[in-house]
Amino acid sequence: MRARNWLLLAIGSTAAIGSLAIAVNLALDPWGLYHAPRSRKLPVYGDGRVGKYLLNTRYVGANFNGILIGSSMTANWNMGLLRQARIYNESLDAGTVLEEKTLVEQVLQRPGIEVAFLVQDPYFTHESAFRTVTLTPQLWRASLGSDNLLNVYKDMARERLGKPATSIGANGAERFDHLPSKLNATLQQLWQPGTAFAVDPAAYTAYGELVDMLRAHHVQIVFLMPPVFEGILEPKQAEHQDYVRRFATFRQPGDLVIDFNTSDFQDFRSRRENFFDGIHLVSGAADQIVMLLSRQVDSWLAEGRLHFSPQEGPVR
Repeated sequence: MRARNWLLLAIGSTAAIGSLAIAVNLALDPWGLYHAPRSRKLPVYGDGRVGKYLLNTRYVGANFNGILIGSSMTANWNMGLLRQARIYNESLDAGTVLEEKTLVEQVLQRPGIEVAFLVQDPYFTHESAFRTVTLTPQLWRASLGSDNLLNVYKDMARERLGKPATSIGANGAERFDHLPSKLNATLQQLWQPGTAFAVDPAAYTAYGELVDMLRAHHVQIVFLMPPVFEGILEPKQAEHQDYVRRFATFRQPGDLVIDFNTSDFQDFRSRRENFFDGIHLVSGAADQIVMLLSRQVDSWLAEGRLHFSPQEGPVR
């Protein structure tokens, strides 16, 4: 075979294989980018940050009317237990407010989100960074072919074989099978008694911008303070209250607040068995907190302080 013919054959074969790969990717569409995402149940395969960023392009807004914005502290909160609304858990492991702000920017490009449960916690604002990958629109192009896409297909294949494939379900909640019983070095430093909580200036700005963005899209905000084990919270109660007061400046009349670190929930916080490490809740305790939150939402709805549009579909 002549060199020119061989080159043309090689180019044609490569193009054919590439076209076939793109066709397969378009057909499987694991992030709901290319086919109608309404009523689909799409868990997060591959990289969790990339997966949630791409799912927020169309899937989340089409299937949910609310979001939970937080870090790993709330990542395993199954918001599907909330009876009154359909809430997608946007929380990321070791997530920062900058990363969460980027996810919210993505989902608010389309209508659908009416309420946001926005976490207010010292870890969430102690630094401003993208942890593992910078979340940008270029990830859409990578959805047609990338190393992460190969990992996605491996996860999907494992699932078809009945093996554990992903820990993040179709409503964004993560499954924590096991976490260390001691705080990591960062959390130990943050919760060291006698020192003020460090707040990264850029993170503080990003938090304010996130709040402004939600208001600009007429999304009602529920400020949420997750519970901390009493043995960790009590020695730093004064500093924690200072932190809460600092971020209270972002609130406006009509905003709602639920603080699981008040005396109303002291009994729950006093039970060490509710926590892996004193910060992250074990699964059963996380479910209890969501049910308490659901009860509070019932009250707000009855009082006319919170409103949801009816939304039907299988994703919970």
